[in-house]
Amino acid sequence: MGNKRFIRVLSLVVLLLAACVSDPQLQDQNTLLHTELKHSRIEFYEAEEKIKSLEAQLAQLAQTQTRCNEKLADLKSKNTYLESINLRLSQNVERLNNDLGKKKSVIKLQDKVIRLLDDTKKTIATSLKDEIAAQDIEIVETEDTLKVVFIDKILFDSGSVEIKQKGKKLLLVVAESVRAHKDESILVEGHTDNMPLGPALKEKFPSNWELSIARAAAVVRFLQKEGRLQPERLSARGYSFYRPAASNKNRAGRRQNRRIEIILSPSK
Repeated sequence: MGNKRFIRVLSLVVLLLAACVSDPQLQDQNTLLHTELKHSRIEFYEAEEKIKSLEAQLAQLAQTQTRCNEKLADLKSKNTYLESINLRLSQNVERLNNDLGKKKSVIKLQDKVIRLLDDTKKTIATSLKDEIAAQDIEIVETEDTLKVVFIDKILFDSGSVEIKQKGKKLLLVVAESVRAHKDESILVEGHTDNMPLGPALKEKFPSNWELSIARAAAVVRFLQKEGRLQPERLSARGYSFYRPAASNKNRAGRRQNRRIEIILSPSK
């Protein structure tokens, strides 16, 4: 607006000067026009300064917008990172809750197993107290198993896989103690000493491996048939003399190594 006015006034001045008019009125108008021209120049200068100021403000605003955009991008990046962390934390919390639930279930099961094995131990210990006192039978308790160990010739004669009558009575006591506990698995392990088999025994058993396995299998068959235990609860293993309970260098140690172990544990 100021520029147009300045140009218009300047044009009039030029026209008046060109006309070379000497009329006093025209001189007055000329003076007025000079005054307006002066004011217009001032306004023009002020307008230019204002434009420069506005341009500077615009540049500053552009820089501010750039910084804001950079901060916004940084905040978005941080937000994405925090969302990722939050997701991982949520997943960790869910996993920990699942683990806690499983541990509670395991603890509950362990408590049940402990009570079950403890009841079984008390029953067997009471029923076989004489044999335990004579060290013919040993009861070994671990965290989640109960082991009834029949030592030396209490179940079998030397080199035989036929269960003795006394041994059958003792096995029936064990079967009676665990029959109702259907949550218990029953593993029978056969063990021997390291003495080589004689010629007569070698006709039946090539090595102590076969003898230990045959004795464990004989006990399992008896517990199923005569002890009336569910066959799916039973299993048998033989270890020959490779898992000794004592040293095989003396008679007392070899006696301990000739054994049948009945291992009771929670069914899986």
